[in-house]
Amino acid sequence: MDTEVLIVGAGPTGLMLANQLAKRSVRVTIIDQHSGPSVQTKALGVQARTMEIYAHLGIAERAIDMGRRAVGASMWVAGKRAARVPLGDIGSNLSPYPFLLILGQDDNEALLGDVLAGQGVQIQWSTKLVDLVQSADGVTARIERQDGAFDEIAAAWVAGCDGARSTVREACNIPFSGAPYQHVFYVADTQATGSMAPDELNVYLWRGGFHLFFPLRGKDHWRVVGILPAELRSRDALGFDDVAPYVCNEVGRSETGDAVAFQECRWFSTYHVHHRHADRFRDRRCFLLGDAAHIHSPVGAQGMNTGLQDAYNLAWKLALVLSGNAGQGLLDSYEIERIPVAERLLRTTDQAFNFLISERWLAEVFRTRIIQRIIAIAMRRDRTRQLAFRTISQIGIRYRNSPLSRMHSRLPEEAPCPGDRFPWMRLKFTGAGPVEDLFAKLDDTRFNLLLFGQQPPAGRLPAHSGGLLSICVVPDDPVNNQELERAGIPRPSFYLLRPDGHVGLAGAMPDPAALDAYFNEAVQLGTAAAMPSSSDAYALHPHQ
Repeated sequence: MDTEVLIVGAGPTGLMLANQLAKRSVRVTIIDQHSGPSVQTKALGVQARTMEIYAHLGIAERAIDMGRRAVGASMWVAGKRAARVPLGDIGSNLSPYPFLLILGQDDNEALLGDVLAGQGVQIQWSTKLVDLVQSADGVTARIERQDGAFDEIAAAWVAGCDGARSTVREACNIPFSGAPYQHVFYVADTQATGSMAPDELNVYLWRGGFHLFFPLRGKDHWRVVGILPAELRSRDALGFDDVAPYVCNEVGRSETGDAVAFQECRWFSTYHVHHRHADRFRDRRCFLLGDAAHIHSPVGAQGMNTGLQDAYNLAWKLALVLSGNAGQGLLDSYEIERIPVAERLLRTTDQAFNFLISERWLAEVFRTRIIQRIIAIAMRRDRTRQLAFRTISQIGIRYRNSPLSRMHSRLPEEAPCPGDRFPWMRLKFTGAGPVEDLFAKLDDTRFNLLLFGQQPPAGRLPAHSGGLLSICVVPDDPVNNQELERAGIPRPSFYLLRPDGHVGLAGAMPDPAALDAYFNEAVQLGTAAAMPSSSDAYALHPHQ
């Protein structure tokens, strides 16, 4: 093989997959038909779950420095602020990143590209996938180089991260079910002043749609996204100068007389939006991720983040298979887990988008006069804010129906379940030690066995000979007990976390036979080696 995994597409999804595989010592080749990284971008919102993944790559703090935290969302109708929803640290106690970060897709790609280059992987730009042929042992991809020459790459696996018009998906004859919306979106990078609340997402609603103003770093720097007025949708050679008067008119003057004024437009683009998802996310040795697998309206800032989670879900599984530590059946869980996420996302974003653009009288009245007040009142409640954060931040995504999710013994209803993302906590890992971030201690290249209110059982616990299991005993301590109670974690209990942080197996007392069965049957690691029975082995923290 020329490479173990050929990644087609160097957008955020492809870059994330390449980074996660390279981190696990997988030989990757990443190609892209474009001449270089994106400079024009539609995706803007970086959710908490993405930031948690970025932390394991060492780029979370750089992302925060480059972006802007959204401290709130102001909703405007006819120049009047109809409602304000405070965001700030809306997800406090739920994530180490309890906020929405506004950071353009181009900046996300730059961050991920720097990490990838640091791992010695170079992107092959101006390289186009033409076709591919699969066999029982691998895939032969035919590519076209920048100079027009054709070449072949032999890979064990291929990942299609090549967008809505995916060549990988077409070569695999996978239907892309769905349809386009009739509306046309625009996106503009502008310098603007006006009624916009600083450091907030500003939502301007009008009869035919909406305009969104996202604050970016720099003075008066706004990314404006919206729906083109109907009379502009068929015009050729459309520029922002054609759109700006409509935006200014529909935004209107504020109560203080401020009117939106655009001093500069650095770039402008229009695009159609589809709501589609692939019927399958896998065809033998080829996988679909990101926009190649699912596309939808930008409502909720979910698209880029969903693609990044696709990559995070697949990477550890591919790495185990390629290292010979797991059977290929493990890869079946990728589409089992991710297709329901895509279907649910398309369903909810489609409903929200249709509500925002509906021109029916009743829908218009509800959208412009009622819904803002309902949202503002509801978001005053802690429970509503937490539910909203879990949904939008994607920390609430769970795989309870996955074959990798197994309950060993019954736990209380409020306890985290197999398939859930394990809750974030700050714990003491030694009696005299400091309070530390649990997520910072988890090793996302290994399985992590967390033991609460108990010591490891006598005898030997299973662990793969490649060192794929880390064990951490969380001691009894007033600080720990308070955190466990908040997260609904009973004592005694154990949680076996997958490398991506979701619960694989859970129960009251860890049974070596049950753990061995989980690794052999669910994860298909094969015959597991045994961990040494010395107490020192059990005292290992995940980061060690």
